[in-house]
Amino acid sequence: MTDCGLPLATASVSKIKESIGNREPAFFLDLDGTLAPLAARPDLVDVPMKSMRALVSIARHHLVCMVSGRGLEDLRNRIGLDSIYYAADHGQRIVGPAGSGIDLEIGGEHRGDLQAAARELDRRLGGVGGALIEAKGLSLAVHYRMVDELERPIVERAVIEVAGRFPALRLGGGKLVHELRPAGKWNKGRAMLWLLERLGLGQSDVCPVCLGDDLTDEDMFAAARGWGVTVVVGRPGRPTRAEFLANDCDDAAAFLTALDAHHD
Repeated sequence: MTDCGLPLATASVSKIKESIGNREPAFFLDLDGTLAPLAARPDLVDVPMKSMRALVSIARHHLVCMVSGRGLEDLRNRIGLDSIYYAADHGQRIVGPAGSGIDLEIGGEHRGDLQAAARELDRRLGGVGGALIEAKGLSLAVHYRMVDELERPIVERAVIEVAGRFPALRLGGGKLVHELRPAGKWNKGRAMLWLLERLGLGQSDVCPVCLGDDLTDEDMFAAARGWGVTVVVGRPGRPTRAEFLANDCDDAAAFLTALDAHHD
């Protein structure tokens, strides 16, 4: 057990293999803070070679879906694998490999609101040093990692007020980021379940193996609870629905590599 009460995933591979049984593992993986360390700016995030090797290896034999808050093109370009699935914008945009027939957009009718909100936030936060507004298509992020702590309340107030002007959008958050997305119940967990159902895969066929580090990944953990494997990366400092822990991105890659070796 770790100091946050969860067993380490790397030390539990045999137990996890038993829980998977004869089912096929299907991997649903966050990127930032999970397979790649966080950086001061999202464009500075670099996917470590160890993570890429693990991804390439499991993609040879298993279903792999990157489930990220990043926009679709950004996510695809950063990973660069054509054989896997991508669930971008927290699952609002899902695409599969060529010929898969998987192409879903949820909330596209709210692109105009997201663009208008981005313009308003850019106007209001232009003078706040370090504030970064990232319009990603079907979601909008306001990063404040580089904002002076004394000015962070200014960012929060602006985001809350702008969100209030667009009732079709919902306000969420993560690690030093505020996020706006189309309102509704769609999330990473629903995206995972939709993809499996669309592919004709059920609980008797597959075992979802879900890795994530942030609040939006908790929806994925909840959807997999009781029939999947859920791993939170990094000590979350909050209640989590995950059943196992990976200490950091390096540990997460080591877990994927070890689990893949068990299924060769």
